[in-house]
Amino acid sequence: MDPEPSPISPATTSAADLPTVTEHAEILFEVTRQFASSLELDTVLGSVLSLTVQAVRASEGSIWVLDGDGRVIRSILARANLPPEVKYPTVKKVMSEGFAGWVYHNRRADIIYDTAKDARWYSFPDDTLVVGAAIAAPLIRRDQVIGVLTVTHAEPNRFTEKQLSLLEAIAIQAAVAVERATLYTYVNNERSMLRAVIGGVQDVILVTDGRSRVILANEAARLGLGLPRDFQHKTIETVLSQRQLLNFYNSLGNEETVRREVTLDDERVFDCTLVKVANTGKVLAMHDVTAFKKLDSLKNEFVSQVAHDLKAPLAIIHGYASLLAELPVLQEEENIYIQPIISSIVRMRNLIDNILDIGRIEMGLEVEMQVLDMAAAVRQAVEDISALAAEKEIALQTELGEAVVHVFAAPLRLQQAFANLLGNAIKFTPDGGTITVSLTADGQRAVVAVKDTGPGIPLELQSRLFQKFSKLSQRQTAGKEGHGLGLAIVKSVADAHSGRVWVESKVGEGSTFFLAIPLYRRAASS
Repeated sequence: MDPEPSPISPATTSAADLPTVTEHAEILFEVTRQFASSLELDTVLGSVLSLTVQAVRASEGSIWVLDGDGRVIRSILARANLPPEVKYPTVKKVMSEGFAGWVYHNRRADIIYDTAKDARWYSFPDDTLVVGAAIAAPLIRRDQVIGVLTVTHAEPNRFTEKQLSLLEAIAIQAAVAVERATLYTYVNNERSMLRAVIGGVQDVILVTDGRSRVILANEAARLGLGLPRDFQHKTIETVLSQRQLLNFYNSLGNEETVRREVTLDDERVFDCTLVKVANTGKVLAMHDVTAFKKLDSLKNEFVSQVAHDLKAPLAIIHGYASLLAELPVLQEEENIYIQPIISSIVRMRNLIDNILDIGRIEMGLEVEMQVLDMAAAVRQAVEDISALAAEKEIALQTELGEAVVHVFAAPLRLQQAFANLLGNAIKFTPDGGTITVSLTADGQRAVVAVKDTGPGIPLELQSRLFQKFSKLSQRQTAGKEGHGLGLAIVKSVADAHSGRVWVESKVGEGSTFFLAIPLYRRAASS
């Protein structure tokens, strides 16, 4: 139980010592003015304490700022010179057994006329601060006690109800000021931390407002993009000289996020992400992947060269093995050993063809591009694969719609991507299952979806699906996985068309693979 307040004792303060009604109003006006003059928490706390001690004719004072659990997070003590090893136990003791703790738990102000006669006042052994009387008030904001304001006098019976009323009025104003200053300090600290983090990363980070004016750029952006010294509050068009980067910046339509590789004039390659931030503007983040692209190019060149060099000897082996298989002198059991050789050579030649295809696709498709009817291309791919589906009694369904959807694409490569998606679905769909192929257009892209009734793919494995030579090694698909290049080719085709490929899948519910290609836009006639 909290101790009850002591009986009211007659105050020895004379009427002449107390502020008049006019002075009371003037004090509150000055308190409000002082509180509004700063948002720095330490400055506000100092002003609160100084003005309060002066206003109520006190000798000393202290103010504590509390968190939501009643723990003191900021304080100015009357015992100003206490070292930390003494200060924190003192604060904790007063909050648990002293007057400030009583005010906090009871959520109201009160007077201790004589500390020697009131159990709520906790006296520390060997305390050099002489306290005869005290008044304290809670700082309450949004129904939460956010602080305690206490003032003391060396002599007993020095405070009256009138001074208590004045302290309560000051506490109301102080609560507002402390809340504002606390929020300001928090936001300022978060901003400083954010600036330190952004400034320390090696990636380019650039932030613009709703009118495309640059409001923040880290050191990597200033150096990597050659920004002028006075870049702040200038439009991004006047700050950036890279046309490819400006085109990427202006590509964010109704989407919240867009990601793309951008090659600058100096042949540096960046993995760029542009994010729309509500009520702020846009954030552009750029990760330099030039070294990785060069390494990947060297790797692809090496693999392609090796694959190309393997084609000739494999063709010779395949030819002689085929001749051996046709010789009439071979016994049936001898012929059995030749067939696996031929099958293995066919698989190796297919693997080599896929490797070379990926290399050709990544080198560019511009010479092959033309305007295509996407629905007709999908329909042809479904027809080409229908016999394979029929062998497994898989139902092939199409939902292509009535609208004509045109894309600017390489016919051969697009058909190859469709064939790989459909072949992948047939491979992993059980006999008697269903594959549904649909075509939609969202105003920006044509999206082909291939939905199967296979075993599904765990979320943690989905990110590996489109990597070269990637195998998931699932128990449900054991023995069916190939060399891991089919979906990698689909991704290469999507990238070459400035498109995207992705998957949505749940284990036991099948998978849906999506291939999105930008719609064809007829150039306006001049």
